[in-house]
Amino acid sequence: MKRDLLKNEVERVVGHELRQARDFEELSECILKGTRERLSPTTLKRLWGYLKREEVQTRPHTFDVLARFVGFKSYLDFCENAPQQNEEQSGVKATERVTANELRRGQRLVIRWRPDRRIVVKHQGDGHFIVEESENSKLNVGDTFTCHLMLQHEPLYLDQLVHDGMPPTAYVAGERNGVTVEMLD
Repeated sequence: MKRDLLKNEVERVVGHELRQARDFEELSECILKGTRERLSPTTLKRLWGYLKREEVQTRPHTFDVLARFVGFKSYLDFCENAPQQNEEQSGVKATERVTANELRRGQRLVIRWRPDRRIVVKHQGDGHFIVEESENSKLNVGDTFTCHLMLQHEPLYLDQLVHDGMPPTAYVAGERNGVTVEMLD
């Protein structure tokens, strides 16, 4: 059930299971700090079954706040995009891929990810890329990065991203739903 997955994700974020009264008070404070929205410790205790339920229905707003606390826009967003409980954490990926070795210098790629992000990058050689176009993305035209492997429908990990004059850093595109990569030219 998605509500149980959400509770598990909350516990993962706080780093431990919620078992004692003070755990729920601390969680209430963490939620307030993280979302600027308040959920009472009593509401949280009822939801986790720490208090015996008295035919009180948990409001949808409570689930929305918890989903925002763990990094989603809403409970609906969590339900649509959260990983399944038994989802594999490692394994062989038999998916279409693009490697830097197979790209020629000057090769252009279109990379897309949800909800409406799109960039066009140009391969500079040896896995180095420059952003030539950017739509609805935090990446800007002129940003550079390295990437040696791009898997279809998987997150895209960029290394040595040079962005807005900041020191080189890492960046993940399509972390929840992956990216699509299309070769141009």
